[in-house]
Amino acid sequence: MRPDKRNGTRDVIVDNALRLFAERGYDAVRVQDLARAAGVSRATFYNHFSERDEVLGVLFERLLVSEEAGSETAQDTPPLQRVGAVLNGAVRRMLQQPELARFVYTLPVRHESLLRPDVSSTPAVFVTIHRLLEAAAARGELRDDVPIDLVCAHVHNALETGMRAWADGRTDDPEGRVGMLVDLALYGILAPAGTRPPDPRPGHG
Repeated sequence: MRPDKRNGTRDVIVDNALRLFAERGYDAVRVQDLARAAGVSRATFYNHFSERDEVLGVLFERLLVSEEAGSETAQDTPPLQRVGAVLNGAVRRMLQQPELARFVYTLPVRHESLLRPDVSSTPAVFVTIHRLLEAAAARGELRDDVPIDLVCAHVHNALETGMRAWADGRTDDPEGRVGMLVDLALYGILAPAGTRPPDPRPGHG
């Protein structure tokens, strides 16, 4: 099969998979349903995907691997301040595909687990966030006792939690919700120094 035809068949399968998953729910759709909706045989389906979950992974990649992240703020802005802007840019791009975004973020799974380990195009937003947090650590903006990978996971959780709240109908402002959660992840819940009462703990007042 020619590469262009192979990619075309793959896209038809994925496009129809999204429609079926959105209509019936992921658990109710079988491989034979996906093949039938795409107008191909089960054998052809398995020529492109080893299992149904792999189709789900491609849908998630479509949602996040769309364009380069990181252009939302000026390059001379401190890296920690750019994290929130990068994530909000990712939210705005995802909302350009609302059916796909709502479906993905109503699934009861951790979405990073859907990414194939061999995928060459790791979502740009994840790469950018990791780079910005490394730069912030190098500038002394982060605690030096917390591994960067753990900070990244904390920020990714903020993105996922905010998008889930929107997909579940608990907020109609996903960008605002993600922004608040990222602020909590990076800066905590304490009021700014000078505006809060003295710490009541011995030796902290």
